[in-house]
Amino acid sequence: MTNLNQINSQRQLLRVFGGLNEGYACSEAELSEEKNFSSRGYPALETRKPRRKVREAAGMNGMYHLNGLLTVEGTTLRYAPDDGSAAVELKGALSDNEKRLVGMGTKVLIWPDKMSFDTVSGTLSALGSSWQQGGVSLTVTPCDAAGVVYTPNLFGATEPESPENGDVWLKQAEDAPWSYRDALKLYSTAGGWQNILLNYCRVTCKGLGEAFKAGDTVTLTGIPSVVKNAYSSDFSGDVVVDDVAGDSVILSIAPDIESVLYYGTCVVTGQSVVWTAMDGKTTQTFDGPFPDVTAQRRVPDLDWLTEHNNRVWGCSSTENVIYACKLGDATNWFSYRGTAADSYAVTVGSDGAFTGAATCMGYVLFFKENGLHKLYGTKPSDYQMSSIQCSGVAKGAHQSLCVINETLYYLSMDGVMAWDGSLPTKVSASLDEERLSHVTRAAAGGLVGRYYLHTESSGGQRLLVYDTEKGLWHEEDATGWAMCSTGRQLYLWDKEAIWAADGSREASGEEDTVEYEAVTGDIGLGSPDDKYCSRVTVRLDAMERTVVTLWASFDGGEWQEMGRVDTAGKRVKVNLPFVSTRHDTMRLRLTGKGQIAVRSIAMTLSSSEGGRVNGGVPRRG
Repeated sequence: MTNLNQINSQRQLLRVFGGLNEGYACSEAELSEEKNFSSRGYPALETRKPRRKVREAAGMNGMYHLNGLLTVEGTTLRYAPDDGSAAVELKGALSDNEKRLVGMGTKVLIWPDKMSFDTVSGTLSALGSSWQQGGVSLTVTPCDAAGVVYTPNLFGATEPESPENGDVWLKQAEDAPWSYRDALKLYSTAGGWQNILLNYCRVTCKGLGEAFKAGDTVTLTGIPSVVKNAYSSDFSGDVVVDDVAGDSVILSIAPDIESVLYYGTCVVTGQSVVWTAMDGKTTQTFDGPFPDVTAQRRVPDLDWLTEHNNRVWGCSSTENVIYACKLGDATNWFSYRGTAADSYAVTVGSDGAFTGAATCMGYVLFFKENGLHKLYGTKPSDYQMSSIQCSGVAKGAHQSLCVINETLYYLSMDGVMAWDGSLPTKVSASLDEERLSHVTRAAAGGLVGRYYLHTESSGGQRLLVYDTEKGLWHEEDATGWAMCSTGRQLYLWDKEAIWAADGSREASGEEDTVEYEAVTGDIGLGSPDDKYCSRVTVRLDAMERTVVTLWASFDGGEWQEMGRVDTAGKRVKVNLPFVSTRHDTMRLRLTGKGQIAVRSIAMTLSSSEGGRVNGGVPRRG
């Protein structure tokens, strides 16, 4: 009697599907390649949601959301408020280059243009300001804190007899009758003689008051040395505008106590400086020529920006300096008055250019490719900075910085990193490291706990999506050259139009269909015995009408079509079974258009007794 080999069979069911794994260890429950699947149906494998087209857009230089969507397209600024009110379009308002955008209050600040867009008024204005004398006369005279200029009617070293209410007396030193050592006094019948402090200067010239506002710190140049000697050396640098009145600005200065010409007025023209004492009779003329006086409210050139605690922070690779603006005032970056509202600047000692900036966990973070500078504190007097050697933001990946659930994600030279307040940790171990290390440009955004990362390299572009809660990666069709997260929506730009990542949250314009593809890892590596999948059944739900095709590859061979189904309605349950040939390993591939959810893959594992499978040749002798 002939002995027959008994073939043992067992069933294996895959119901929990992982994400994208481009490494050598990709399992049968993971995907070695994919397009347009997501983890939203986990543990099932479900296609992403359809996107919705918002509008056409070209030449995108920047996107930002602050009470509405702001875009910079070429030189045009467009703003669409969330409340549905009239959109704003400002053509030719900006330069045609990539923008750095940051919001503070109701304003969106724009670098390198150094402009501010007010989302309430819909107006665009410059952060900095400058003024030039332009050949007209400029007047400088000492005044009190309220900007009042006094004209004494009494002079001399001895106290006047029988003064009247309101008399102003300049008590003069005999050897220096107009020096700062003199004292100006005001008489009142109730209190007698009271000292008047003239520790401010009133500067008047056409257009000067319109260029600045109270609280500004301005840099003066071109002030003649005779004016500095008469009033204060502060005129040679940064001064604080205490108040503005018409064409006049009231400057807070530290008077020169050695001055012998303090109590008088200087009139500056291009040809001369004429000093006139407070009595109106004594004059001195200093011949020129003199250059035009200029005043400027400076704004630094910043590479990367972020906002924290009502301040805008930025960094300059040219200077290797980190800046913070005055509290609540992004127009002033050099205000140092010894208060908690002061501006702030610090030079860092690390080498290399800055590659990005962000705010997370109460810290202000500035990155270089191989390091991180972390600043913390509540005011300039207690700001502290610590530096860490770690995997920083890769060059060209400054837009990859995104905070999701109190964790900062970004692309480094080593892969995608997550920073939660301590040290960055790598979250992209399942992705192809070589493809990530050659990225030349990256942009990122977040939506419902997912990190969307668009990369560009010599090998093309990709849109990778990381589910931060489940720790799974997926890949979608590559849209996202620019991104903007609003909290409720993520907007993607594909060089032709702006798309909403979750179409169900938009009014209209859903894309026609979603093309999808998924390729499993090798099936058959998990069993130590010589077994093969004799029968496979893929079970899925078709959410809408779709054509699904199932393919199989045996032992790395060509793809073979194993089944196809065309569903006619929504929520159709589909089984795709097939009987396979003998093999060592197998991969499955699903392709189609529409919306599906793969529920399970059932496999019958059969013993290969009676013959060896391909891939091994026994040695004899």
